[in-house]
Amino acid sequence: MKDQQQLSAGQMSFLFFTFITGSNILTIPGPLIGFAQNGSWLSVLLSLANGMLLLAGVMFLYRKFPQFNLIEYSRKLVGKWLTLIFAIPFIFMQLHSTSGIVLDVGLFMTTSMMRETPLYVFNLLIFLVVALTVRSGIENFSRMFAMLMMTVILSVMVIVFLASANYHPKYLVPVLPDGFKPVLLGTYFYYGVPISELVLFTMLLPYVRREEHHLLKKGMFLALIVNHLIIIVVTLSTLMTFGPIAGERAYSMFEVARTIDLYEVVQRVESIVGYSLVISNYLKAAISLYILNITITYLFKLKDNQILIFPLALVCFLFSMIQISLGQARWVNAVTIIEPLWKAVSYILPLLILTLTAILRKNRE
Repeated sequence: MKDQQQLSAGQMSFLFFTFITGSNILTIPGPLIGFAQNGSWLSVLLSLANGMLLLAGVMFLYRKFPQFNLIEYSRKLVGKWLTLIFAIPFIFMQLHSTSGIVLDVGLFMTTSMMRETPLYVFNLLIFLVVALTVRSGIENFSRMFAMLMMTVILSVMVIVFLASANYHPKYLVPVLPDGFKPVLLGTYFYYGVPISELVLFTMLLPYVRREEHHLLKKGMFLALIVNHLIIIVVTLSTLMTFGPIAGERAYSMFEVARTIDLYEVVQRVESIVGYSLVISNYLKAAISLYILNITITYLFKLKDNQILIFPLALVCFLFSMIQISLGQARWVNAVTIIEPLWKAVSYILPLLILTLTAILRKNRE
């Protein structure tokens, strides 16, 4: 089964930026500061260095197998049975992540803005819209996502600028009050949760037009760098606003927006953050569900690449409700502590094995 849809290198790079940035600019700073304290920006820089190495591995395999996704060239490199072993945690982690993206929106809405509305209402409606978006095809939603993501970035930058009246630069020091260990913990969290997910784009890179293959590498690395720079900006904004208690803010930019009160004219701008969170999570969830769908489609060599979209959306919805039924505290612990390790095993380890295998075969030839 081969999908005939194609994207330009620029569209793929921006889709990649949308996926790795998504809601992270709104939800990541709080937990990141909770781990790394004032050294959280150092954690982001360390994550960038590791992320560029991981992306280099992705681009190496893409350069060697430009017409194949991870499932296809895994069969060529290690055989179908080892590919199946790799695919089991790979797919399960995608189910967990896709359901978690939408669950974050539901938890935000039910705890911050619409407390009387049941969680399942938000989750079900979002998954319905996400499934319809995925069904429209990657060519269609990639065009729409560029405009929507730009509105999210613009909204966040406006919040960062307006909140500057409440900044206290003195909160940024000392940078390492408890040594370098918190910085390493912050790197473990940030690299492990959103950045390791860049491996999933091994499933999408073959959609790039053949004549633009040479342009893709620069765009992908630029997207990764810009992502980390934006995270540093919003993290510093949170630190300078809340200081020692910044790590206690789960939805940090929403809390930063609530502090804005300029001459009793500019008020209640946190609704902009609410819009940004819903839109950015929707964008990331759609990309995630699309990748999950084509992973299973190629793994089992299905002829119809749309037949599983709505069933997978339903499974992710049910999975999200099961996860939160165990308690919000357990959910937060799973995302911040356990998930980085799961993703290392599910995403990074298979990529490393395939990269090393490809290098060894190249040397033998």
